[in-house]
Order: sequence, then C-alpha cells, then structure tokens
Amino acid sequence: METAAIELCDRLSQWWDEAVRVVAVSTWDEGLMEQALGRLADVREVPYWRWSRVSGLVRAGDALGGQLTRDPETLMDKVLSMPAGVVLAADLWTEALPARVLRAIREAAGRSAPVMLVATAPPGISVPDTLRQDVVQWAVGDALGPRMRRWRESSHLDLRQAVEWQQIDTPGLELVDAAVGWDAVGGLTHLKAWAMQRALALDSDRNLPFPRGVLLYGIPGTGKSLSAKAWASAWGIPLLRLNWAGLLGKYVGQSEAQLMAALAAAERLAPAILWVDELEKAIGRMDEADGGVSRRLVGWLLTWLQEHEAPILLLATANDMEGLPAELWRPGRFDALFFVDLPDAQAREDILRIHLNHHRIASPGQYQGIGAELVNFSGADIAALVLDARFLAAERGGSLTPALLREASHSMIPWAETLGEEVARRRAWAKGRLRPA
Repeated sequence: METAAIELCDRLSQWWDEAVRVVAVSTWDEGLMEQALGRLADVREVPYWRWSRVSGLVRAGDALGGQLTRDPETLMDKVLSMPAGVVLAADLWTEALPARVLRAIREAAGRSAPVMLVATAPPGISVPDTLRQDVVQWAVGDALGPRMRRWRESSHLDLRQAVEWQQIDTPGLELVDAAVGWDAVGGLTHLKAWAMQRALALDSDRNLPFPRGVLLYGIPGTGKSLSAKAWASAWGIPLLRLNWAGLLGKYVGQSEAQLMAALAAAERLAPAILWVDELEKAIGRMDEADGGVSRRLVGWLLTWLQEHEAPILLLATANDMEGLPAELWRPGRFDALFFVDLPDAQAREDILRIHLNHHRIASPGQYQGIGAELVNFSGADIAALVLDARFLAAERGGSLTPALLREASHSMIPWAETLGEEVARRRAWAKGRLRPA
C-alpha cells in the first residue's frame, strides 16, 4: 500500500501545482486515500483535515473538536475560511446536498488559496451535475475494497461466493455453482489434459498468457456443459454464465449497455471462466428482425474477446455450427476448438460407474462390462438409463441388478440412433477442423 499511496500523492501534488482545488474520488479504499493525502499535506507543509458525517471535521492527531462540524454546510464554511490545507471529505455527496453547499463547493474550486478538498464516495455514486465542470473526477483502486478482497481470498467457499454474488448484479450474467470436479466427467481425456496444462497460466510466477477462448462442439448429451462446471472447479475460479436472452432490452442501446456491464462485472471477478452455453442459440442466426441488435452484440463480444486483458477464459459450447459467424474463428480469439463425440467403450464404463455411485448403487463392480455394451449411448443417455432401471426395479419390488440394467437398455433408443444422420454430419464437419476431446 505504501507504494500506491506515494503514486497517488505524486498525482495529487501535480494537480496542486495546477491549482486544482476540488477532486472527486470514486473508491472503496478510503485508507489508501488517507495515506496519500496525509503524505501530500506533509510535502506541502499544510494542515491535514478529515471530515465525515459521523466524526465531523477533525485535524490529524486531534481526537476532539469535530462534534460541531458534522453537517456539510459547516464543513464548507470551514473550508472556505482556511488559508491552506488538505481536506478529505468522506461520502460528501452520497446524500443530496443543499443548494448552498453546492455553491460553496463551486467557490472552493475557484479559490486561489492553497486548499485542496478531496471528496470520496463509493463507486457508483455520481458527482452532482452542477459540479461536473468544477471538479476533477478520479477513480482509485480496485472494484473490490480491502474487506471484500480479504473475503474473496478466504478459504471459506461460502464467503467467497457471497462476494462474487455481489459483483455480478447485472442482467445477463449469473454465477454458477460448479460443485463438480473432473472425476464426475467420464472420458474427454484430451480436453482434460489441455485444461490441466493451461492451468499453469494461473501461476503468475510462470508469466504465461491466460487462455482466451475454448469451443466445445459435438453431440448433445456428451458432457459439454458438465465440463464447464468441472473446469471451473478444478481451477478454483468462478464460473459465470452469459445468458444472451437476459441481455436483450426493449430500449435503444439497452442491450449493448447490458452486455458491456456484464463483461465489466466478469472482469471484476477475474480470474474466471465466462460460459456461453449453446452458442448457436445465442448468436448463431443473426438477422435484421431485431433491428440489428444481435449483430451489434456479437460485434461487441468479438471485439472484447480479441482485446480484453483480464484473465478470463470464454468457454463456449455448441451443438450446431451452422450459422455461426466466420469471424468467430479468427486467430487470437479461441485457443482451442474441440469436438466432443460419443463416448468410447472405456468412457462409457467410467460414465456408468459415476452414475451408479451417484445413485448409491451397492457393489458397482458387478456392473463391469455393461458400459462397453451401450454402443451409441451418450453420457446423458446412460444417466437416463440408470434412472429408468431403478424405476423398473422399484416397480418389481426389488433392487437394481445388472440384469435389470441390461433389460432397461434394450428398450431405450439413444439419441444417436434416433438421429444417426445428424451424428454423421457433425462428425464429417469436425474431421480435420477440430481436435478430438
């Protein structure tokens, strides 16, 4: 903090020489500003005062004398009568100010006497319109204040998530509970290995670039969405879902503003994963029926994906690539494009074991080999199969057995067989274009 206070003091000192008399600071970190202003007062050899509606106007080192100066009018009377000094006014305009106080601030801004009034307020509190031409506005510090930063770094998950929820109060963005790990995802060995390798970027000492984007395209029900949750959990960072429909507003410019606000909120929580599920439904079929809003939103997103510097990975999943704009695949936007195919025999064995354990089925080892028999079953199909078999067992008054699981599988038609031509089309498109997951 010492270095930061010195840098702030240097900036304020430059403004002092340029006769800047009123500065409006947007910050959560009042402690940092107090250090900087105390240093400025020492450098300029003038008194340093601090004011709030609780303590009144108090000179540094003096615990008495502020009780009669708690209202803004008395504060400004004191400021206008000072021959020299530095004054920190905490939360000066978090409440509406009387016209007399606003006028006094304008007069303080025009004084020749070396008195600098620095009014702080939390981010989001605007300077009154009547003062915008008279004060210098300055944003200082991070989006998270000192307490929030400590809570965000806490080892307690519920405390971290409480901070994260507060930071994404914006339309179109939601915090997803990523309470699963890679052990809940069967198969996808190449994707898991790539994610583990890129996790090295989280170590700042290695100075590796943070990945920008990953696309998971493939057959429905093969674990793409589950992988997003497992990825965030494995990296220990927030998973934020960008809900395209939630961004759309009814007023001109509202949708674009809400997308910018959502991306800014995501950057406040970086490092993070920004998840766009079913990308083709969000931005795949742009037309002018919405007045070009979708096209403009896509342009904003692509520009951000290319230019943003925050450690955020855009993780997009898609079940259909038709209609997606070609500019999505420009180099520098997506680091890797994966095709998620139906699970092979070993992956089906793993997936079946995961779901048997989820349902607390006794002796899962006796089901060994059944997964390999489930040709053309996706992970979602296997999950549905275990549930069907449990109901079949309950209907017959017994527990699930390997025989009942096989019987249930014979009456189930997986998605890949219902729409086999779709599977063939997607595999043909992905061949030579995407790497296998």
